[in-house]
Amino acid sequence: MKGFLGFPKTLPGGTAPRIVLFGAPHGSDYAGEDGNSHAGAAAQIRAASLEDAGLVGNWDFDLDGPLFAGQAPCCVDTGDLPTIRGDNPGNRSLIEAKTRAILGTNAIPLMIGGDDSVPIPFLAGFADAGPVWILQIDAHIDWRDEVHGERFGYSSPMRRASEMSHVDGIVQVGMRAVGSARASELEDARAYGARIVTSRELHAQGVEAAIRQIPEGASIVVTLDCDGLDPSVMPGVFARTPGGLSYLQVIDLIEAAGRRGKIAGFDLVELYPPADIDGISALAAARILVNVIGRIVRQG
Repeated sequence: MKGFLGFPKTLPGGTAPRIVLFGAPHGSDYAGEDGNSHAGAAAQIRAASLEDAGLVGNWDFDLDGPLFAGQAPCCVDTGDLPTIRGDNPGNRSLIEAKTRAILGTNAIPLMIGGDDSVPIPFLAGFADAGPVWILQIDAHIDWRDEVHGERFGYSSPMRRASEMSHVDGIVQVGMRAVGSARASELEDARAYGARIVTSRELHAQGVEAAIRQIPEGASIVVTLDCDGLDPSVMPGVFARTPGGLSYLQVIDLIEAAGRRGKIAGFDLVELYPPADIDGISALAAARILVNVIGRIVRQG
């Protein structure tokens, strides 16, 4: 399959890319669950992006200019990692190593999952590039210590991130309704110092309610679970929950993060292709990735 927006795997003339996109189909499965449920997400998002592949040089009203702002294209798509369903340690090792390798070239990694377990090794890959702040967009706080004996599954990414010495802080945005968190997980998140901005708070106060929680000049890794968006925008998720963020709120958060500090990395997870409707979710996800690329290009 062609790369996202038709991007090549390498730039002409051996030019070093500024942004490297890759897919991570599998992470750490829970026993007895379908580990392939989100594996096709990256392919769906790439396919949705190709409608605009010939328009990269045109004016993008989300970005107030062309994608690369008059600069030479600087993004490559290296394709999907060879993850294997059920090989939890091996998948984590592949994702972390890929992230470290990209950062080692001074490029910024963009990862498409996969379920919400893949951000754990992605975030671990920033160990030598920290300190970082995490901006999580999600319906859930993801603070379980373990589920069915698995400590690296999709209910645990922020708990595991809180244990990483290179993570200086976590801002969590979009929480609403009910998920796997119990009162004890919320207490643990607050005891750590996680700044939780519910969906209702963001709707009432705007994106500044979240962005002001991050120190100015911080390196920021944004992790976006597709169920953080409202299902009217992103129906292709496993557990649709009304009251989520709009597309514009998400891209405003991304723009604000790029102004507040520097976007050091980005992942998008939990797109569930079987639940999508007419490709709406894949299109919204592709447009979010376009905005991330454009904001990184513009952050200097």
